[in-house]
Amino acid sequence: MFSISPPARFGSLCVCIAVSTILPTTYSLSLSAPAALRAARASHVRMQDTAFGASHTSFYTDAVRQDKYELLEDVLEEKLADKELVQVVKTMFDACGTITEALRTELVTVAEKQESVFGDVQLGVDVVADNLMWDVCKTTPLIKEGASEEEPEVRVMHEDGKFCVCWDPLDGSSIVDNNWAVGTIIGIWGAETGIIGATGRDQVTSMVALYGPRTTVFVRLDDGVYEFTYKAEGVDGWICSRSQIQIAQASKIFAPANMRAAQEVDGYKQLIDHWMTERYTLRYSGGLVPDLCQQFTKRQGVFANPTSEKSPAKLRLAFEAAPFGLLVEAAGGKTSNGVSGESVLDTVITGIDQRTPLCIGSADEVDRFNTLVLGL
Repeated sequence: MFSISPPARFGSLCVCIAVSTILPTTYSLSLSAPAALRAARASHVRMQDTAFGASHTSFYTDAVRQDKYELLEDVLEEKLADKELVQVVKTMFDACGTITEALRTELVTVAEKQESVFGDVQLGVDVVADNLMWDVCKTTPLIKEGASEEEPEVRVMHEDGKFCVCWDPLDGSSIVDNNWAVGTIIGIWGAETGIIGATGRDQVTSMVALYGPRTTVFVRLDDGVYEFTYKAEGVDGWICSRSQIQIAQASKIFAPANMRAAQEVDGYKQLIDHWMTERYTLRYSGGLVPDLCQQFTKRQGVFANPTSEKSPAKLRLAFEAAPFGLLVEAAGGKTSNGVSGESVLDTVITGIDQRTPLCIGSADEVDRFNTLVLGL
């Protein structure tokens, strides 16, 4: 037995620092060395719980390592009945892999030639990604029409093609120079509906690539949403890292976009206050792809982007909201068009640059958005 009072030492300097940092300095105690350490650790845990909350506001992965991972080709063959669609999806995966390699080597600088008719500043990596997607469409006979978020038109690629592809080549241009996660968003419609005049529900599939420390792609197959990871586990290609992903009805993670609107929309302010008061975990980067893809990996979450007179809608229906909407609803989540509260997948696409408010994610939180923000 021994007694210590700060700043007394025992054992080694490291132990002394840990104890003197963790234990209160207003009293002395008499404990054996092992007991002192156990008390110190318990005190540290209590302080985390009460002061920092890390133990109940952090959401770590629950993914368990598998003995074997299926290859993309095998999963698509089994899980997509339309074999022509399989070919197009595989081509899109190849494009996402090529964009991954380009992001690893290209510096983030303003493009010498600005071609976005929307007025958005194009970066060199934007142009590289967009040109690649156009090249893919031009060389794939199954693709009838293509449309890029960078340009306001649907272009005919092959008159007798079977599918129409709509893409945002590199979503997150405003944060890519920070080396934050960005992505590619792809919606695919059948030629019988096309894109204009169709709805998001008419898509035959959609997929989203997330470029971060790893590259992952989430895609809607016949029986749900799957995640594929690029060049992992020694495979020079894509492996299936998550299958039949489900988003829980309830959530404790929120991503509030367009928070300026809360100055005008009292319901949005109330919604944010609820999330904060109830100690939800804020996970928001300003990049649509990472902010929404976390719903698939954490299996919960809500993303809200309402609008107001001074803060109008920015999300594009065909390029962003519809492809993500198909994925989230296929995984058991819910969407709101931010106006009537109906699913964003039921909104008719009347123009390629059509914008929309959006709430998307765990059903309970989308319902809460419809109640507080829309008054439904």
